[in-house]
Amino acid sequence: MVEILKSFEQVASRFSPAVLIVPGLVMAVLGLVTWLAGMCLRRLVLALVGATAIGLAGFFFGKQNPAIACLAAVGGAGFGATVPRLFVAVFLAGLGAAVTLALLARAHPVREGLQSGARNLDGVERRLTTRESLDIVQMYVLDVADRVRAIARGLPPTDLAIVAGVGVGLIAVGLLLARLAGALTCSVLGTGLVFTGLMLLLIHKGSTPIARMEQQGPFFGLVLLAMVAFGTLEHLLLCPSPRRRNAPAGRSRSRRQESQRGWRGR
Repeated sequence: MVEILKSFEQVASRFSPAVLIVPGLVMAVLGLVTWLAGMCLRRLVLALVGATAIGLAGFFFGKQNPAIACLAAVGGAGFGATVPRLFVAVFLAGLGAAVTLALLARAHPVREGLQSGARNLDGVERRLTTRESLDIVQMYVLDVADRVRAIARGLPPTDLAIVAGVGVGLIAVGLLLARLAGALTCSVLGTGLVFTGLMLLLIHKGSTPIARMEQQGPFFGLVLLAMVAFGTLEHLLLCPSPRRRNAPAGRSRSRRQESQRGWRGR
């Protein structure tokens, strides 16, 4: 999987600037808002994240069909805005299952070949157009999906059962401990979006952030953990729960009603 990302990093330096700059800026800004204020604007942030993630997935898996992308984005936004607790639980389950799958897959390595995006650029040195850049991105997305399927097929049934158990357990945790799960989800989402956006911008400038992160893995891992921990604590301490936000309004209404009753009784 790392080889796919490193190959993408090398190829992406020839992408059209709009393919790297616009998503990079959007992800960085949305990531900062999610990381620092996601719980305070939970429905809005989850709707934006759901629309972005599911819309992009629909765009690339739907062969860049705008109609499919729009429908997927609307569905993702509705899912995040209407049932935020379930959205958070599903996200945590997917994240936990992905991490578990990656850890278990280290004992069953899959041979990595040349990626389709790199094969299609053999001998091409010019700057790619926006359409060509999106086609290459789609190829890499499909390569990642094929690699995940190959890894899952190579795991024994006991490992697959462990992955499924982790996912089901995290769904239960997300539904039962909604506030903690929401804070952790916003922190993880925000951190990931910030890092991804900055990497796209650095790739546009000719840097190699993925190769640098591979070389200094422990350092960047600590940075990610520190950002996640800080964001989670910040949400728990500074973002009130929905019940607490609604409580002052309820108390003020009850006080007004009591004062009106007292005035009428005079």
